[in-house]
Amino acid sequence: MGQANARPRRASARLLTDVARAVILTAVAVVVLAFFASGVLQLAIEVRAQENLALDTIFPSVSAVRGAWEAHRDRLLEEHIPETLWETLAGLAMATVLGVTIAALMDFSRVLRWLLYPLLVVSQTIPIFAIAILLILIFGFGSGPKITVVVLFCFFPVALNTFSGLQSADPELLSLLRAMGASARQVWTKARLPAAMPSFFAGLRIAATYSVVGAIFGEYITAQRGLGVFLKRSYSSFRLDQAYLAILLTAALSLLLVLLVNLVERLALRWYYTSRRASWRGPGIY
Repeated sequence: MGQANARPRRASARLLTDVARAVILTAVAVVVLAFFASGVLQLAIEVRAQENLALDTIFPSVSAVRGAWEAHRDRLLEEHIPETLWETLAGLAMATVLGVTIAALMDFSRVLRWLLYPLLVVSQTIPIFAIAILLILIFGFGSGPKITVVVLFCFFPVALNTFSGLQSADPELLSLLRAMGASARQVWTKARLPAAMPSFFAGLRIAATYSVVGAIFGEYITAQRGLGVFLKRSYSSFRLDQAYLAILLTAALSLLLVLLVNLVERLALRWYYTSRRASWRGPGIY
């Protein structure tokens, strides 16, 4: 009799839980849509308020951008692009090593995880522009501040994605290795680290897209050479053709870095993509 009465109560509690979940999700969706609609409305009002707004005043012609490239090609290829590329690659390499080290420390120790994870989050809430003067005082006006800005931009996605990958290792495989007498180092190298590699490369792709922007942001604050300096001078002289040229070069460098990361991932994780193709059972080219 007691069990018979308990079943309707459990069903009622489950129903109330489902209804509460649906109400909360609906409220969140309504709030998001309200902010979306208000943002679109605000943008439309401000665009309509602009007088004499025309595409030719916003977007320079292709011939104008090509002319800017012809006029500044030698200096871009000899000074600005190499400087930005050097700062980008140096900062990205340092951010990768730092991010993987932090992820490994958080995976090794729960105490370090409690200590480092809040610091990771806090590091992303600090405006980079606010510490620009501090970076200049520490490193001077050389490449140091720009490389540091790239590291601050890029280490977070590497650390967070790598840590998530380390935590997503197959628990049955971990139990099997421990039952076979594997040490903690062997479990980490044989199971946890391989499981984290796809997530690591996912974070590295995000970091690669941030790296060029971070270098240009640092150059925009203080530099003598680089695409950020070229962009800043273009805006100061109201040369939109030069500004769009710098934007296109930034996008091209970011795309090349992402393609390079994809190539390295394919070479390093052939076992991962081979297993995915072998397990594919649907129609397609595989």
